[in-house]
Amino acid sequence: MKNLIFTLVVLTLASNLFAGDGNFHLDKEYTIGKNGLLEMQISDAKVFITGSTRTNAHVKIDRTVTTKGFSWGEESFHVDVNEANGNLSIKEKQKSAHVTAIGYYSEEYRIDVELPEGVSLKIDGDDGDYYIKNVNGAIALHMDDADAELAGCKGDSFEFRLDDGDIRMDQGRGKLEVDGDDADVEIYKANFTSIHADIDDGDLIIETSLANDGNYWMKSQDGQISLNITSGGGEFDIDHDDGRVITEGKFKTLHEDEGSTRLALANGTAKVTLKADDARVKLRAQ
Repeated sequence: MKNLIFTLVVLTLASNLFAGDGNFHLDKEYTIGKNGLLEMQISDAKVFITGSTRTNAHVKIDRTVTTKGFSWGEESFHVDVNEANGNLSIKEKQKSAHVTAIGYYSEEYRIDVELPEGVSLKIDGDDGDYYIKNVNGAIALHMDDADAELAGCKGDSFEFRLDDGDIRMDQGRGKLEVDGDDADVEIYKANFTSIHADIDDGDLIIETSLANDGNYWMKSQDGQISLNITSGGGEFDIDHDDGRVITEGKFKTLHEDEGSTRLALANGTAKVTLKADDARVKLRAQ
């Protein structure tokens, strides 16, 4: 009996050595300008950002940690939300010191932000998923291992820096910049005037019109470049190694050899440069 009591006491003490449960909840409205900037530094959350006709920002954050068994160590978790000069910042502060758990550990972490549709976004994220809807300002996403889906975003500047993540958009216009490692990017129904996209190991699938005198530069080390041109034209310079070049539509071949292909498409003066090492290139003109 003494041994049983001693064991229960030890287990109880061990379970209480874990300081801070990591739970955090916030539901509050904040001031932000109709064309202000939302900055976020977040990791491993499901983030939903929605633009609307509202005149302020509503931020709701719920993080719930569930453990079964026992654990020890220390964790502190907090999200700071600050207003300044018509802008808003949401920054996560998390510190874990030698946290060890034996048993079951679960984390549910969700952030919902509603704000004026003219706001711009600058997001630094580690893991997680981002769902952005009807945000019409400039959007810059710098993410490590995270995915993002953009819907109804009518801004004219998009910047994506990705390590291991995916981007999907249902429309776009203006300037697009992509710098990715192991990433896939899919964009449809766009009207970009310039593109600069560099991906090491991934696919670039872009449907866009070409603007007269627009500059479009795309590179994929090992993957696929698929460019679906909905209107406009110009000249296409393609550098390729082991990749294949497939065209569909009224392209005219100006030059072709083992390592390069030059094409022309009437009805436009855009400059398109594609670089593909082991990547495949597919061009389609509607």
